[in-house]
Amino acid sequence: MFYSKQVDKKSTETIPQIIGNAYGKKARTASSILLSLGMFIHINGQIIACAALFTVVLGMSITKTAVIVVSLLVAYVVFGGFWGSTMVGAVKTILLYGTSIICGLLLIFKFNGIRDITSVLPQEPWFNLFSGGVSSDLASGISTIVGVLSTQTYFQAIMAGKDSKTSRRSAFLVAFLVFPIGIVCTMIGMYMRIHYPSIAPSEAFPLFLMNYLNPVFGGVCIATVLISSIATGAGLTLGIATMFVRDIYVQCINKKAGDKKQLYILRGTIIFIGIMTLIIVINNKDSMILNWGFLSMIFRATPIFIPVVAAIFFKDKIRMEAGIYSIIAGPLASLIWILLGFEKMNSIYIGLTISIFVLLGMSELFRFRQGIHDTGHSKS
Repeated sequence: MFYSKQVDKKSTETIPQIIGNAYGKKARTASSILLSLGMFIHINGQIIACAALFTVVLGMSITKTAVIVVSLLVAYVVFGGFWGSTMVGAVKTILLYGTSIICGLLLIFKFNGIRDITSVLPQEPWFNLFSGGVSSDLASGISTIVGVLSTQTYFQAIMAGKDSKTSRRSAFLVAFLVFPIGIVCTMIGMYMRIHYPSIAPSEAFPLFLMNYLNPVFGGVCIATVLISSIATGAGLTLGIATMFVRDIYVQCINKKAGDKKQLYILRGTIIFIGIMTLIIVINNKDSMILNWGFLSMIFRATPIFIPVVAAIFFKDKIRMEAGIYSIIAGPLASLIWILLGFEKMNSIYIGLTISIFVLLGMSELFRFRQGIHDTGHSKS
């Protein structure tokens, strides 16, 4: 609903283009760099999720699995592009939804999962929605919402709709589908915590598929999860590469680049992202997947969300000069907050608040100075 009004205009391909139209070229370039950084962080979490499947199923080392998964991701996006990922995504969605619901039904009715979960796991922290603290856990939700609204991949999907009505319906459908899958996966994680407490969190779901399901159905489920994780990583990779070509390369490096040249740069960027991801994943093999996701949302949201909202709804009331400072100040404030040792998730509040103050404060300051100048000019 947030972006659907932009669909009929068809005037932008990237979120930084919205920012550029409102705040200028420098703001567009800065937003592209920061948004790409946030999306890149999330790709690493997706690769770790994929690697867990190979380590559990085939017993391979993290280095070998990372090489395989990154190669699959790069090939997926280079040879398929956006529409390739979209068509596979349609099949993936059906498979993921169907297998998740079946797993949930088996867990509840065949393995008495609810009984085990409620009788073994204590109320705290397992059944408290805010067990990590109200402020911190709300920040997780807020960072996810504003992070999604600040991500090129989701914007690109909405803009691909044939009209705003189709895009709105798609958004509602996706929102409806998210809840059952999330609940089922949470239950499976809690069930595996009881029966396999020593395993790595990333191995919980693939181990459940291997140990508790029919081998054929379990194989289909594992393949579905693999495709889902690679498709998500590929979508983020394509989003970063698209922003680099459209918002940095063409705007700042080679303004006369033709379509063929841009395609080569796009593919080269995708390969470079794959190599960097491989290096990082190998050196962070035991990290939590969700930590990467939440950290990514923070660095996607703080530089982008407030400036984009202002650009779409209050473009004529915000000064261009304020945009670039707001884009930089938000993530910088969040980063300083984290480096000082404060709660990582609460940094989303700091970043968004600073972004708002800078955007509004500089606009008001400009008006104040303009008023003084006009008054002085009239007196003279």
